[in-house]
Amino acid sequence: MVDILKIIQISIKAAREAGEVIRESEPSKITIKSPSDYVTETDIRCQNIIKGIILQEFPGHNFLAEEDGGRFEPKNDLWIIDPLDGTTNFIHGLKHSAVSIAFFTEGEMQAGVIYDPYSDELFHAVKGGGSFLNGSKIQVSSTKELKQCLIATGMPFRRPGKREKYFACLSEILASSSGVRRMGSAALDLAYVAAGRFDGFFEGWLSPWDLAAGVLIAKEAGAALSDFKGEEDYLNSGCVVCSGPAIFGDMFKIIHKYLKDEH
Repeated sequence: MVDILKIIQISIKAAREAGEVIRESEPSKITIKSPSDYVTETDIRCQNIIKGIILQEFPGHNFLAEEDGGRFEPKNDLWIIDPLDGTTNFIHGLKHSAVSIAFFTEGEMQAGVIYDPYSDELFHAVKGGGSFLNGSKIQVSSTKELKQCLIATGMPFRRPGKREKYFACLSEILASSSGVRRMGSAALDLAYVAAGRFDGFFEGWLSPWDLAAGVLIAKEAGAALSDFKGEEDYLNSGCVVCSGPAIFGDMFKIIHKYLKDEH
């Protein structure tokens, strides 16, 4: 049995130390991984810091981390890490990025931490224990009408073939809601749904490290979640719909109509 309290303490320590590096760094040694997808020296440095802190306490544990790549395979004692979610924002001096650390074992996500070093906001959750922002409990929006809701999303920049259906879906979401925001960090989008700042969020074709901590934090704050098919396979498909329960049905109906076959 893992000591989940120790897991979350180490996660918070690692997130804060990596966040301090992000806050004090300027982008350098920028490498293009694929069109519009970048890695900087800071991404690599932060990932090494996080893994180093974890390995000091848990030397036998496993990692799925962005700058190492790989697919999600459910295994025990697995840390899923995005050392700098929002690298493009970071490169452009837009101070909206985060460290995301999740812990998966015994077939479930057990703990998650998302830290925004610019606002000094730390979101965390333990399975079955609720979600917290800087130590205060948070919950999702209770707004009942989609027309009154603010929805967050991302853009399918890695999947040009998905854009036609995606933008048709986005157009209907925009017409059916109070507004749409594209902030550039899926981890923070999910954390903001958990805190009730966004009423809902959807995005496709993400990586597991973009989602792992955020889906747990959102779920523990009361969110309803699924992939575009209505299943809970978002860590494999990278497609997620997340919102307060009251609007989930209406929001999901639109997204499913356009994107159910686009996994």
